[in-house]
Amino acid sequence: MHDDPVNTRRLEVAIGAAVAEVVLQIVVLTARGALGVAPLRIVFLAAKLPFCYYALRRRPGAFLAVWLWEAAALVAVGSVQGAVLWRSLTAVFACTVMVLLGRAVSAFPPVEWKTR
Repeated sequence: MHDDPVNTRRLEVAIGAAVAEVVLQIVVLTARGALGVAPLRIVFLAAKLPFCYYALRRRPGAFLAVWLWEAAALVAVGSVQGAVLWRSLTAVFACTVMVLLGRAVSAFPPVEWKTR
């Protein structure tokens, strides 16, 4: 079932959306001058990219990390002050990626416990 092309495509779309979110945020932060003020924010965002790569290679730990990253982004957006439009877009993007990742979970092989 995990070799189904539909499931594989769902995973590709979900991870593509997660990568697009990171790239868009880095571009916006760099354009707004955050590179000089808060470069660690950009580094923190870029740190998500290896997890996206390994999730695309069907590593369950990386998949979980990307999903938790999106959940943390959703919580962070709700707890900070700032432009409502930017926070709303980030929340919508995070929710979209989380839903897409949830739909793509069937692309991973089932867990099989080894008996002793």
